[in-house]
Amino acid sequence: MIANYHTHTHRCNHAIGREDEYVQEALKAGLKILGWADHAPYLFTGGYYSHFRMRPAQLEGYIRVIEELRQKYAGMIEMPIGLETEYYPKHFGRLVEFLQDYPIDYMILGQHFLENEYDGPYSGYVTQDKDVVRRYCNQSMEAMNTGLFTYFAHPDLIHFDGDRRFYGECLRPVCAEAKSLGLPLEINLLGIREGRHYPNRCFWEVAAEEGCEVVLGCDAHAPAGLNAPEAEREALAMAKELGLHVLDTVQLRSIHR
Repeated sequence: MIANYHTHTHRCNHAIGREDEYVQEALKAGLKILGWADHAPYLFTGGYYSHFRMRPAQLEGYIRVIEELRQKYAGMIEMPIGLETEYYPKHFGRLVEFLQDYPIDYMILGQHFLENEYDGPYSGYVTQDKDVVRRYCNQSMEAMNTGLFTYFAHPDLIHFDGDRRFYGECLRPVCAEAKSLGLPLEINLLGIREGRHYPNRCFWEVAAEEGCEVVLGCDAHAPAGLNAPEAEREALAMAKELGLHVLDTVQLRSIHR
């Protein structure tokens, strides 16, 4: 890997390490691009707030630290500023408007919850409910069609423990839409490192059949997550076996209107 666009910070409340430590590990790993994509500071209403993302007041500090690191490591590594963002229909427009005043270079889609988070299930919980899978697919395609996402992180996060044929048929339109929109799909290395239910081979077989482009994402929640050669080799081996086209870098899509 020469580029990783999926890096978190302590502001999400489930990552560890100083930002400078992430940069040092990225340099050791040979990365030329270190994209930061901590969990977006959604502006919910009614007093609700989730525990796994930065708060709006932390966004300025997030940007300031990365800009300082850009200066410190100028000429050594590129550091675009991004966010990992769910698509929540009720609140997405407000979030995008809020972000217009900040130098955010890109967003990656990470659909962790359905509906608007507080009124929908977590996508990674095991389910045999076919309707949950359909809703995940529909919401993901709606998100992709906003044109505001650079790529789709762990698109196989949905954890369906049912008929494999149904799963493939349901996720196929997602892959076809990604191909049509030129939106890469991420093989998530954190899932490999921690033995999670993703990457889901069935999903990637369908993605290969649809001709989707693929990017590897470290999904680093600690500096060491940026230097995981075994997980990288496993991901590349699967991609090669299935005939997936892995991109070295991606074209960032601006969120600014």
